[in-house]
Amino acid sequence: MREVHLWVPELDRTRGGIQAFSHFVLTALAVAAPRCGIRTLAKFGAGSRRDPAAGLSGPLRTWWFAASLLGLGLRFPPALIISTHVNFLPVARLLKRWRGVPYVGVAHGIEVWGNPHARTRVALHDADLVLAVSRHTRERVIAEQHVPADRLGLLPNTFDEAAFSPGPKPLELLRRYRLSANARVIFSFGRLAAAERYKGFDRVIAALPEIRRRVPDVYYVIGGTGDDRSRLESLARANGMADRVIFTGFIRPEELCAHYNLCDVFAMPSTGEGFGIVYLEALGCGKPVLAGNRDGSVDALADGRFGALIDPESQPAIERTLTEILLRQHPHPLMFQPAELSRQVAAEFGFESFSRRLAQQLRRVLPDATFAT
Repeated sequence: MREVHLWVPELDRTRGGIQAFSHFVLTALAVAAPRCGIRTLAKFGAGSRRDPAAGLSGPLRTWWFAASLLGLGLRFPPALIISTHVNFLPVARLLKRWRGVPYVGVAHGIEVWGNPHARTRVALHDADLVLAVSRHTRERVIAEQHVPADRLGLLPNTFDEAAFSPGPKPLELLRRYRLSANARVIFSFGRLAAAERYKGFDRVIAALPEIRRRVPDVYYVIGGTGDDRSRLESLARANGMADRVIFTGFIRPEELCAHYNLCDVFAMPSTGEGFGIVYLEALGCGKPVLAGNRDGSVDALADGRFGALIDPESQPAIERTLTEILLRQHPHPLMFQPAELSRQVAAEFGFESFSRRLAQQLRRVLPDATFAT
């Protein structure tokens, strides 16, 4: 049996977008490559009890994982390597040179923008195929990493449509956050990290005083953890909105759908998102979504077909659009039809579409019918 090696940073979907994407790739491969064995190798996050290199320091753990990938590939050369993080690609490049193994990399966003390590840039350039999760990421990989356009493909993110569906505002969460049934709720969810300020949570906080003038019962619920929380809390106080901004902390996966259903609009006016699975999850719950028009968010919202795209650095645009949505005055034809919005998003970005797209892209590397479409 031919074997595909899947290299992933981790398969814990609660740790971030790349991890969630990796989980979906593994599941899709079982569908797309039924005649192949799938061998998954994961570099576990620090502190994971399943990590065989848990006792090593960060750099040593990285070298240990790289040596494991290389050793296994040399002993049992696979038909194909798929790496869902570009940091592993230099090892794949060695196996291509020494054993003739083709490899596919995935480009998500900030990890390939800017200035990745020189070895990573060379490995990106030499990949048989690089799958970008959005057109924005694809164009930046071409412009900044000089990967030939004919070796780039598109594989938009997916989401678990069975786990995210429209529903009423959960009474338990209304009680937990001391919100009335009439409260108008803006919701954001993501890492509150200083390195990810591009998500625009601070710009939503800055918009609250103006929004409150027309929507007196507005609240902003921010889900997630990270080192930027204290700055956001200070910003809420400085804007006189400390009593209107609610920080939930970590949200358990089983409560995430309920938090989307708590809100009246999901907002993330990002300037640097590679795609944004959170948009799909909110849309799957039938929620109006506000996003920026300068990054991969455009793909997640299907060029505005699924939500409002605005200039993410325009405070007046954020204030005006969120106010219109909260007052249900926004002219978007689908925004206030939750069942239909959820259905269309699942049809466009659901797992079935993701599996089909993955198989089509992989057939470009192995066109011998290994991957069923």
